[in-house]
Amino acid sequence: MSSSEQQIFLLSTLLQLEREARQAANFKEFAFVVVNESKRLFDYRQAVLWQHSVSGRLKIAAVSGLDSPDRNSPYLSWLQKLITHLDQGPDREKCHLVNTADLPPKLQAEEQEWLQSPVLWCPLLTLKGQFPGGMLISCETGWDEARIAVMERLAEAYAHAWSALRGIKPGLLKRLPRTWRKLSLQIGIILLLLFILDQSIHLSVLAPVEIVPTDPFLVTAPLNGVIRRFHVKPNQEIKKGQLLFNLDDTVLRNDYEVARKSLAVVRAEYQRVTQKAFGDSVSRGQIHNLEAEIARKKAEVKYMADLLSRGKVMAERDGLAIFGDVNDWLGKPVTVGEKVLTIADPAKLEADVRLAVEDAINLEPGAEVLIFLNIKPDNPLHGTLTQASYEARLTPQGILAFSLKVKLNPAQELPRIGLRGTAKIYGSKVPIYYYLLRRPLITLRQTLGI
Repeated sequence: MSSSEQQIFLLSTLLQLEREARQAANFKEFAFVVVNESKRLFDYRQAVLWQHSVSGRLKIAAVSGLDSPDRNSPYLSWLQKLITHLDQGPDREKCHLVNTADLPPKLQAEEQEWLQSPVLWCPLLTLKGQFPGGMLISCETGWDEARIAVMERLAEAYAHAWSALRGIKPGLLKRLPRTWRKLSLQIGIILLLLFILDQSIHLSVLAPVEIVPTDPFLVTAPLNGVIRRFHVKPNQEIKKGQLLFNLDDTVLRNDYEVARKSLAVVRAEYQRVTQKAFGDSVSRGQIHNLEAEIARKKAEVKYMADLLSRGKVMAERDGLAIFGDVNDWLGKPVTVGEKVLTIADPAKLEADVRLAVEDAINLEPGAEVLIFLNIKPDNPLHGTLTQASYEARLTPQGILAFSLKVKLNPAQELPRIGLRGTAKIYGSKVPIYYYLLRRPLITLRQTLGI
């Protein structure tokens, strides 16, 4: 091939590469043209495309012959150090051969291992002073002035195409040194974090919750005794006047029979004395005593009959009979006033929340509450706080807690009595930094006493 033909081929290849770079649809296609297609212009050993990120850091974007470069490999780690060193040098914006003697001793020693051919540093600079990145090209046949001039011309085209692809617009931030750009970015992130932390959100706490009846009717033992039989089952619907349970009446019935017979004896004695009273003054004097004794015996019989009737406990309202296992009560001694079961209306429910003292926040009636039941954690119930106790009491688990009453929204499907879960109670609005630091500050205060 003659000299003129070589120049024509070189020019046509240069124009084709410029066109392909400008027609790249994305950065991946552009990087492929830069590191691989440029080899049509003249043969080289390897080409590397690197770029400046928004934060000012330098990274390797593409390597010839590799589809996806592994940045953790020893070779690319060394290239990263080499390019970083050259990018900080005085000739960073000039196309020049890398002088091994100007490299740090550590890079010089590794250069003999990784690069064994002359290397050309070729920045991609636009006419507007933009510097998105550059190329590092090693060529075994070496570099002459003609090849360097061609690469400078090609680098200008690549820089222009890259600038158009990224949509880079010159501005004050881009014209600042990289150190100032990095500092400006850090200050911007800090200001953004401070702005976010200063925003207000609702303070909230979590506490265990149980669904309970709103106005339950307590059924207690009417007298001392032993439960003999239950006539209802747990959670059974009952009607007013229905027999619930009865106590063992063996002793009461015996006492009742004794009282009746005693009354009959006194009445018989009264009849005998009355008949003798016509002719016996002593008998007439006994009539008043026997009448008083008859009145006392009648009272005893009436009292024993009342106790027998009270041994059968009836329901005083409609609802559900809520109690534990029947076998837990059969044969169990009970005292007067001891709770045996509860009658509740299944349509009148509320939530009983036990808020631990260490989690307590300022709560006002009407605060929003979300209830996540264990059977439906993905479908919370909505409610409003109606009452919060001022005095904390020990729960069955031994935790000192406040009692909160929550009214459920009637528009939603009401749950079953006895279900448990977790309630999320919302308090007043506080800054986000207080929301995040509240618990650590409480722990710090309790630990150090400050």
